[in-house]
Amino acid sequence: MEYQELYNEYASLLQDKTDRQKRLASLKDGYISNKTISGKKYVYLQYRVDGKLSSEYVREDHLPVIRAELDERAGILENIRDIDGRLEKIEAAANILNDNLHRTLVTLRRCAAMEAMSTEERIKSLAFSSAMTALEGIPASEETERNLSRWANGDLSFQESYLNTLRAYRLAEV
Repeated sequence: MEYQELYNEYASLLQDKTDRQKRLASLKDGYISNKTISGKKYVYLQYRVDGKLSSEYVREDHLPVIRAELDERAGILENIRDIDGRLEKIEAAANILNDNLHRTLVTLRRCAAMEAMSTEERIKSLAFSSAMTALEGIPASEETERNLSRWANGDLSFQESYLNTLRAYRLAEV
């Protein structure tokens, strides 16, 4: 493949971003808040759930762990911003160099977003997609359904499932 180094760097950056997004999902989010009630100091982790502010009491001995998670989260978010900047530069270069390379990179990016989903999100997205295709009257093939179920369970990458479907309909190179 022409421009293999560019492709490899892009794929590596996407994998790194996906790994970081998965790690983010397991970390605490929010900020530390101190409150004084009846002269006694209490520490809370505050965060938003569906736009509503929630508070969680943090025991003194657990505070360093929470702070470390919040710091790690901030570092990961900064890393993701840096990765996104590099991905944009590679896409811009690919757009100038070769249309097919650019299309390939865009496909990789779309698939990477699906890989970053949690198992719960994957199952919900499959349920939604099944409902939409039922409404449209365009059912997916048994193979596509099987591949998507394998993706939802973590047994197959979304990219492989997606490309298999495109190949089946002769919309991608074999």
